[in-house]
Amino acid sequence: MKKGFSLIELLIVIAIISLFGFLVFDFLKKVEIKQDPYSIKNLKKVFQDYGDIELLCIDKCAQCFTHTPGSDALQEASSDLKELQAYTVDKNDNPLKIEFGRTKDRRICLRYRHYANGSNTQIILESEGKFFYFPSYFGEVSVYESAEDAAEAWIKGSEILRSKGNYY
Repeated sequence: MKKGFSLIELLIVIAIISLFGFLVFDFLKKVEIKQDPYSIKNLKKVFQDYGDIELLCIDKCAQCFTHTPGSDALQEASSDLKELQAYTVDKNDNPLKIEFGRTKDRRICLRYRHYANGSNTQIILESEGKFFYFPSYFGEVSVYESAEDAAEAWIKGSEILRSKGNYY
């Protein structure tokens, strides 16, 4: 009589080990993301796995917090964001500085929201003489030398989105 494992027993063991491996690697991936401080270059990528989440920074962006809509809790977040200025584009297609207001008598320097559908706050951020354009849906963060160049990218992206409606 031969001793050994049946094919079904081997498949069950392989399935259990695979499931365990996927769970461990998924957990490690999330831990890596959480430990990585938020910087302008990785801001959009960091939040893509979190669904609906908002980043709020105060005190010249020295302190940042994440907030999930529907929750009252703010979680402190590690951040490399310092001395930022945020811009939008006004109705005349010119860059316009955004003032986010104050909270508890502390100036808010950034409010960035990432939505569950993959879109995010369309914004231009200035840091160390560079201008970072965050498109709302498609594309990666682009770097420009001036606010006007970033505003042109904003306008061009908006025109592309408007023309996409012709296909639906």
